[in-house]
Amino acid sequence: MPVLNDLLTWLNARLNAAELVRPGPEQVQRLALALDSADLPPELKADALFLHRAFRLGDQFSGLGVLASHDGFDAELTTGANTTLARHLGWTHIERLHWQGKVLGLKATPPERDWNALIHALYTEFGGLEGHIEPVRPAVSSVALINAMRPDLLTFLAGQGVNACITGQLRPAAVPRARELGLGIAALGHRRSELWGLRQLARELQGQFPELHTRVYGEA
Repeated sequence: MPVLNDLLTWLNARLNAAELVRPGPEQVQRLALALDSADLPPELKADALFLHRAFRLGDQFSGLGVLASHDGFDAELTTGANTTLARHLGWTHIERLHWQGKVLGLKATPPERDWNALIHALYTEFGGLEGHIEPVRPAVSSVALINAMRPDLLTFLAGQGVNACITGQLRPAAVPRARELGLGIAALGHRRSELWGLRQLARELQGQFPELHTRVYGEA
């Protein structure tokens, strides 16, 4: 059975940034995972808790160990440099995208070379989309998975040969530039992409610690 510090060490290695918000029982058999404490029931049968956003936790669930990761989780398991998602979708030639001194996501080649086929693959994986902007040309040769959507960023990506961008949310200020550049934009939905990451994290924890029982909350 893993101990709380084992989980913290693993999370720090996996997400590059995790913290122990509150100490709890040393041994952890049951781990609850949620994006926010508001997604949890009043009574929680667990030894420890992982939260993406622990800001509103307060004194809830006293007696449980609480682990959290905000920026690291966003970067590694949502629409940042999420190589796990890229490989799961069958993307190849994966490379990190650096812009203004930061890693903002990744660039890759999808197996779907047509916009409608790409949208179908994303819809199948995520169970829906927030919205999308169709490209001028349906052919897709290079996609970018990005955690931001700004006009100057889209100009940069188009210069890198990207013709389809996948992000969390459509940003109205960047839509005119996307249309001007002829880029296709697929918005997964902020919460939808986070829940994908939370489920993936639970699977990886279960694989790393076979005696650990995980449960993801907030999916309904």
